[in-house]
Amino acid sequence: MTLSHHVVSQSFLSRRRLLAGGLALTGAGALAACSSGTASRAASASAAGGALTIGLTYTPNIQFAPFYMAKKDGTYAANVTLHHHGAQDGLFDALQSGQEQLVIAGADEAVVATSNGSDLVIVGGCYQSYPACLIVPESSPIKAPADLKGKTVGTPGRKGETWYALQLAMSTASLTESDLTIQDIGYTQQAALVGGKVDAVVGYSNNDAIQIRQAGTPVRTIQVADRIPLVGVSLVTTRSLLDSRRQDLETVVKASIKGMTAFVKDPDAAVEATKDHMDDLKVDQTQAARAREVAVATGKLVSGDGSHPIGSVRVDDIASMIEFLTSHKLLGDKKTPKAAEVCVPLAQ
Repeated sequence: MTLSHHVVSQSFLSRRRLLAGGLALTGAGALAACSSGTASRAASASAAGGALTIGLTYTPNIQFAPFYMAKKDGTYAANVTLHHHGAQDGLFDALQSGQEQLVIAGADEAVVATSNGSDLVIVGGCYQSYPACLIVPESSPIKAPADLKGKTVGTPGRKGETWYALQLAMSTASLTESDLTIQDIGYTQQAALVGGKVDAVVGYSNNDAIQIRQAGTPVRTIQVADRIPLVGVSLVTTRSLLDSRRQDLETVVKASIKGMTAFVKDPDAAVEATKDHMDDLKVDQTQAARAREVAVATGKLVSGDGSHPIGSVRVDDIASMIEFLTSHKLLGDKKTPKAAEVCVPLAQ
């Protein structure tokens, strides 16, 4: 049985709840020496096309640290700016209105938006592993997606990455919505799980799972499939911007990858730089330690299993994702995205 409530739009970063106390973005100086030439070239390239704004799809959070690090280290040109979205901002609105030239968002959501009429292009990768997963109490008998049969699962809403992940979990286990109770719980995963209102929740391995543990409840994460065809956080632009500012975008994508690499290598430096953006971390060692834990977990998503370069994105993976989204009726009806059109890697 499925309980239908208000639908909450969600993205991997844009609509995710911040961790307790708020965790800001971070930066570090690891690339300063090696990136001076890159910064100089970026300055020349970007100056030719004007300012270039990168949209970060929520308020400051350590999960955005790779981009803060690239900015702090001078890897980005001086006229490259970072812009945080508010809770009510649309994921791609500022990009499509020309206020931003690049946005950090899920590739899956970019493809869905394209199917609904947007003209978006994925030009770089970020997460090599998908962040959305099932979260259950440590003592739960649920060990795999098949164990969801007859159980109640809480989800933030019926859009976005957690919804796609739940669809994949059910597909993996050959379950339909009639086999379980899906409860729309908004962003109250912790309260719903701890209070016993649901048997499992869909959330993020580098956010919700950590937050629940930090609040004192032992939990486990369960992958929604052995092979996940969904692609999470990536670098997204518009077709018109790609056509008019391809060189500028390529330079920024490559600089962002340097930031990702530094972030994975040095979470401590990430936390230190976070203090420039979140005053609480300067005086609260507990919050700083929690921020580091999120940085480490996020770094694992950025690096993946090591089989692909940091920052890469692959047209074949986007094709597999489109096939999954199509087969599960998750795409809009205005346009059928083609992988080679919606994914143009600029750093490969």
